[in-house]
Amino acid sequence: MKTLSLATSLLIAATPVFAALNIPSDGSDGAFNPSVDTEIDLGQATTGTWSDDNGGSDIGKGVYDPQQWVVVYEYSSVNIPSGVTVTFKNHPSNAPVMWLVSGSVTIDGTVDLSGTSVYEGGLEGLAPSTGGPGGFRGAPSGPEGSGAGLGPGGAGAAGGSSQPVYKSGTYEYGNPKILPLIGGSGGSGSAGTAGSGGGGALLIASSTQILVNGNLIASGGDSYFSGSAVDRGYDRRGSGGSLRLIADQVSGSGFLDCRGGFWNKSSPIDTSFSQGDAFGRIRIETNSLSTSLITYPETVAVAPNDPVLLFPPANAPTVEIISVNAINAPVDPTAPLQASSDIAIQNDEPVTIIVQTTNFPLEGVVQVRVSQKFGGAEWKTATNIGGTLASATWQVTHTFADGFSALQARATAP
Repeated sequence: MKTLSLATSLLIAATPVFAALNIPSDGSDGAFNPSVDTEIDLGQATTGTWSDDNGGSDIGKGVYDPQQWVVVYEYSSVNIPSGVTVTFKNHPSNAPVMWLVSGSVTIDGTVDLSGTSVYEGGLEGLAPSTGGPGGFRGAPSGPEGSGAGLGPGGAGAAGGSSQPVYKSGTYEYGNPKILPLIGGSGGSGSAGTAGSGGGGALLIASSTQILVNGNLIASGGDSYFSGSAVDRGYDRRGSGGSLRLIADQVSGSGFLDCRGGFWNKSSPIDTSFSQGDAFGRIRIETNSLSTSLITYPETVAVAPNDPVLLFPPANAPTVEIISVNAINAPVDPTAPLQASSDIAIQNDEPVTIIVQTTNFPLEGVVQVRVSQKFGGAEWKTATNIGGTLASATWQVTHTFADGFSALQARATAP
């Protein structure tokens, strides 16, 4: 292997000039400049189209777009000082976050979208744990059994088995472009303790520069267990989430962290057996990247698209569940899994699940993941019952177990 090293010395004094990117932000949410630790309540966002502007008392609260499944803030600038931590309270839909900034972004403090860490059992283990915004919840565990992670994968063992699942789980999901914006999977529950939540997802786009000397964190939630390093049957960690940065210049000496949760030998503070795999994704789109930034996982910067691509194109393939047992699925499901549900099934007979694809080849594979709240998860392959590449209908037949179940659809092109 050949190594080439070049060194050039130039004495130039000049003011940095940024080539402004066309970021669709008019700064209508104002400048975000917290001076103390701040929790952003995503549930305060108004519902509409992502590019809508808020007015009056709603300025600064952002807009939730259910079609794009994202909470968008149009800031004029962002400045998070050293010593200040910004966290988030999830939107009821668990949607990810997008900051569109007409000016510059400086992060000397910390922005944290980590999944919830779960260490103890008891009553807490009976409810799904919280993922970061855009991340999936960890599955509960109790006398009725243990659930698999409430995402396509999860860092921990699936269904409480003794074999842990790393990266994004058995089925890797999403893509390196982070289109659409999506976070990490929740861990599985086991031994009466819920799995930890998956890391959230955040996109920051600036028309000029993003300077990170602090921390951007979208890690999965931690857990601990009492077994050996070989038998990680109680590994309940969440998967890492996603961070996407877009600006003409991205610089600084900070830390971008999308690792999966750590597992600790004997207590939340015992890191003697920690391991931070189950990485999420980081994408940096810039014309100039500082090599001092530390990223986990590592990434290679790419030039921004012109115009900047924030969402999947209109002709991108889609897959969604239309109905279950002839009951239409809600436009914006929330999968509460406690006391209420998006759809109620009143029988224990086989029922039909209808799935629709758009811009997807009929030769592809469409599957539905059925995950019991207190039980395992399985992928069921759907049968095409009509349509074309532009729009097609598929069906799955399934007999649901008693209690709550969560459904997710995926489509794989040939």
